[in-house]
Amino acid sequence: MKIINVGNRINNNYLIQLDNGYLLIDTGYQEQFIDFCKRLRRHNIELKDISYIFLTHAHDDHAGFLNEILDNCDARIILHRKAVERLKEGKNSFEGGCTSYLALTFCRIMKLLGKGDHRFQPVDRKNRYIILDEVTQPILEKELRCRIINLPGHTIDSIGLFFQDGSLFCGDAVMNGFPSMNRIIIWIENLKDYMESWESMINYNPIKIYPSHGNPFLKRI
Repeated sequence: MKIINVGNRINNNYLIQLDNGYLLIDTGYQEQFIDFCKRLRRHNIELKDISYIFLTHAHDDHAGFLNEILDNCDARIILHRKAVERLKEGKNSFEGGCTSYLALTFCRIMKLLGKGDHRFQPVDRKNRYIILDEVTQPILEKELRCRIINLPGHTIDSIGLFFQDGSLFCGDAVMNGFPSMNRIIIWIENLKDYMESWESMINYNPIKIYPSHGNPFLKRI
C-alpha cells in the first residue's frame, strides 16, 4: 500500500493511493492550504487526483481547508453522521477537557497564538458527503479495502481506518509527540469512550499506527 504524508509539523495529511485516485485523510488549518498544494505538486499529485477525503473528526486542524479542496476537485467526504452539524457550525466542541497540566499549558499557548476559539470555515456540502451507516460503510470498506472503525472519546464523531497490512490511521485517538504524554491525546470529550477506543485499537493488533499528530510508530500502543 502506497502512503504519502503531505502534512507539516502540526498535522499529518496522509494520502493513500487507490485504483482510481487518492484517499486523503483529513486536511489542516485553513491557512495551510497553499503549502498543502505545494507539497502535493512535489509528489506530482494534483487536487483533482483526490477521490475521497476521510474526515477523522470535525476539528479546526482537520477540517480547516475542506472547502478549498472541494472547490478544486470532485472528491467526496467520508464522515461520521455526528460530524455533519459540527462542520456546519464551523467550531470545535468544548465538551470534556485537557488530559494533563502540560496539555492545559499547550492549549493556553494556542489561545495566545489566536487559535483559542477553535473556529474554522463552516462546511455545508451535503451533496458531497458519504455519511457512514449500515448501507454506505460496507460498500466503502470493500472499495477502499479496509475496515472503518468508530473511535469516540476525543470527539463523539471520531473514526479511523484499519488496512489489511496492519496499518491503522487513528486520527486523534492517539498522539505521538509534544505535548502528548505516553501517546495520550491532549483533549478528551468522554473518558469512558476514549478508554474503550484504545481497547478497540489494541484488539485490532495493528502493526503500524499513523496518528494525525506526531510520527507513526510500530507494533503495540
